[in-house]
Amino acid sequence: MGKGTLAVVTAVALALIIGLNLLVTYFGVPGLLFVDMTPEELYTVSPEMKEHTSFIDGLEGKVRITFCTDPDFLTMSRSTRLPYFLALGLDAIYDNVEVDTVNVAYNPTAVSKYKANSLSKIESGDMIVSYGDRYRVVNTESFWVNDTDGNLYSFNGEYKMASVIMSVTKVNRPAAYFVTNHGETYYDAKDPSRVENAAAQSIYDLLTERGLEVKTLDLSDPEVKGVPEDCVLLVINNPREDFKYDPDKIDSIEYISETEMLDRYLVKNQGAIMVSKDPTLNAPVLDGFLYEWGFDISDSIVKDMENYMMSDTAVEYGKIIGIYDTDEESYGMAIYEDYATLPSAPAMVFQNTGYISCSFGPGMSTNEPGSVVTNRNYAPFFYSSDVAKAYAKGAGGNYSEIEYDAYHSGRMDIAGVTTRMEINNKTSEYKYSYLFCSPSADAFSNEILGNASYANYDIMSALVENISRIDEHASLELGGTSLNSDKLGGKPFVNTAISATATTKYNSATGRDEIVKWGLTSGDKTFLTVLVMLVPTAIATVGIVVRVKRKYK
Repeated sequence: MGKGTLAVVTAVALALIIGLNLLVTYFGVPGLLFVDMTPEELYTVSPEMKEHTSFIDGLEGKVRITFCTDPDFLTMSRSTRLPYFLALGLDAIYDNVEVDTVNVAYNPTAVSKYKANSLSKIESGDMIVSYGDRYRVVNTESFWVNDTDGNLYSFNGEYKMASVIMSVTKVNRPAAYFVTNHGETYYDAKDPSRVENAAAQSIYDLLTERGLEVKTLDLSDPEVKGVPEDCVLLVINNPREDFKYDPDKIDSIEYISETEMLDRYLVKNQGAIMVSKDPTLNAPVLDGFLYEWGFDISDSIVKDMENYMMSDTAVEYGKIIGIYDTDEESYGMAIYEDYATLPSAPAMVFQNTGYISCSFGPGMSTNEPGSVVTNRNYAPFFYSSDVAKAYAKGAGGNYSEIEYDAYHSGRMDIAGVTTRMEINNKTSEYKYSYLFCSPSADAFSNEILGNASYANYDIMSALVENISRIDEHASLELGGTSLNSDKLGGKPFVNTAISATATTKYNSATGRDEIVKWGLTSGDKTFLTVLVMLVPTAIATVGIVVRVKRKYK
């Protein structure tokens, strides 16, 4: 072999190395061209997963699974590698599953439509599953199960992935219902020409932007026996009359009062209700229902001489600026943390508002009647400032005629949320119901929600996003953390799959070695990696051998 031939062989070997590396980079991982050598088949879509996701074939649109960092980082990270390979496995099986990646560090606007509000953050460890206008943002850490010491011991990705896909592809579009027939302000989508719709345009736009179909519900209709199954949110917007209740029919088995329908909806379903109520409205039936769910609403009006909005013509002491709850463990911070932590937070405005005292007592939590494992937990959502005062109605019906009561001054709750938490004995997962209440007739008005200079629209949108989601859960045959699961924890790691670089500790409770420090397993070696190493090396070796033989011939 001449020098020219040897040079050609060397050039071909180098070209093959570069070409095959490019092949692996751009086609190897997405195409799942590898051999899964893990005993648990961590990188293989199980037959059970294929069975439980077979409904994907019948979907009209595409299920898009978007990872929020680049493929090389996904394959390097312990928390993202297996979720990414699972998604690619589904992509290979189903024509209408599409996996892509976007680097949110460099291109944060690419995922802006998936943010609950304009300041929400989507991190590089997040995964977005979307179908049409429905989506879920899930952190890939949730695909893993740890023991009580925080040690990783199993991959529960199939159960988690199937649950998320099922949630966004529900056949029935979730609906929000305006409650009617008590003088409420509502939007009737069946009658677009209805003049009164204009007064509820902002709240209607907010609901539809969150992917909800908007309908109306008259609970007093004799044909209505409860809240419809497709309802994920009830909106009670500024009723002018009390809810109906017939004490003469209370002993009748067939009679269900309006507030009983509301109560059953929250208890039976994973439901949510939003209430905007004028504090001066005398409504003992509605107030009694709210009281049972944590809201003791005063009939006073809160005014603030220091934290208020000023119009072009007058000072509006009754249009006050709400104070964010900045406790890191609070419910409010879970919704509006990105706003509350700004050096100059945008104003959340409350107009002609009363205030709330929690009816559960100092602990702000109570066991549900007849249960010791289901709780109702009240949380303030916004406060008045420390200098606010509550004015009671005077003899002439004017709130400014008498001095405020010193007891009704200082920081007061001017919006709150009660969360009902019920544990599912089969899945060990919690089911949540929510009741939001603002003691203000104007909480959902165009004047407040429609004002772009206020934070109300964005924050209420984030709240709706949080409380109106109904999640499906996959069969326990795929895994789960319940003792009823056929595969407790998904795919538990076995000792033989752990590489020498991993650190393990024996757990007597589970009877197995569990990973304390992650190490790569033989399953991470792909077929193309071997190909890339062996083929060019063989060619190069041939070239070297020929050169040596010529030298010593």
